[in-house]
Amino acid sequence: MTIGDGTGKWSLQWIKSEIWHYYSFSRTNINKLIRFMKYKFHLQSLDSLLELPCYGQICVLVNKGHKIFDLRRGVVIKVYRNDVDMTSITNEMERLQKGSLFDFGPSIRRKNIKERWYEEDYIDGVRDYSAKPRNSSDLLKKFHEEIVPCLERLILHQSPMTKNAIDYVDEISCIMASDNFMREGLNVQQVEKIMAFFDSITERLHSKGNLPVYLVLTHGDFCPANMLNTRHGLRVIDWESATYRSALFDFYSYFFYRAVHQKLPLDKLSSEIKAALPYFTDKLDSITPDISNSLKSFEKVYRWLYYIERVYMLLERERHDTKFNIMDVILRVIEVFNAYEEISTDSTKRLVIIERDDILRY
Repeated sequence: MTIGDGTGKWSLQWIKSEIWHYYSFSRTNINKLIRFMKYKFHLQSLDSLLELPCYGQICVLVNKGHKIFDLRRGVVIKVYRNDVDMTSITNEMERLQKGSLFDFGPSIRRKNIKERWYEEDYIDGVRDYSAKPRNSSDLLKKFHEEIVPCLERLILHQSPMTKNAIDYVDEISCIMASDNFMREGLNVQQVEKIMAFFDSITERLHSKGNLPVYLVLTHGDFCPANMLNTRHGLRVIDWESATYRSALFDFYSYFFYRAVHQKLPLDKLSSEIKAALPYFTDKLDSITPDISNSLKSFEKVYRWLYYIERVYMLLERERHDTKFNIMDVILRVIEVFNAYEEISTDSTKRLVIIERDDILRY
């Protein structure tokens, strides 16, 4: 074919298509390319970024190893560090496969446990968060339109498990008490703060009795930092922590993220949760009424379980993560959780006083 044909290679249509392809490629990856160029020409020191000899590849330090973004092939390859044990690699790869079950998660293309790597789809999109938290109305609109459908599909994907809340927390406590759970060399005072918080929440759960609760498939880090807005809708990445947890784990992960990492005022967080949770449970009424009724009846229990599970998950990650100071993150999480409980307690007290005054008035 020639240019005059209007079709085929070197036609005007083909040239336009190629120009658009390279323009889209550059635009969607501009942040990565800028960081890469700063590193390449020594304009910025980036410990988490490595230059690779192959054009179009960027290597980023992540939990348990490195991820290689092969932008031209449209794949992401994770290579595990040599000090990560094979059991941890096997468990993580099994969890990652759960993301492949949903069209809003990346598919695993290839993996090799012996060689300590896997390859998954590179999702082309824009991260769903910024330096400044979005306003509550925008967040709730997105929650109604895009987040709830994802949560529903996670909950409904497999049959839920039921466990008694205290028994479930005791299982987690036994794992945390084992000799090989926390690594040596941790700050003793930090560990004591974490365990004191854990004990205080466990005590609250015991005060409610050994209630039956639902455990469902969860992403594990379901938050704006792991969400991409694409031409095909919302996509969720980083499924390394996907497993069964309490039924509101991902819900609370989504909302508490901004308070922990973007310092959203807790009164705003409380208002958002009060608006979003009834909407979410009402949506579940028609598709899984048993779970919906449980969430409505034992709302506090599910919130406290989330606290326990979140701290436990972060402590698991602390054993291998060399990118972030996870202990600082845990202490920040605990600070937010404690402050939120104070707000919730004050709100409950005010509500009781108002109701009592109304009764006395009549």
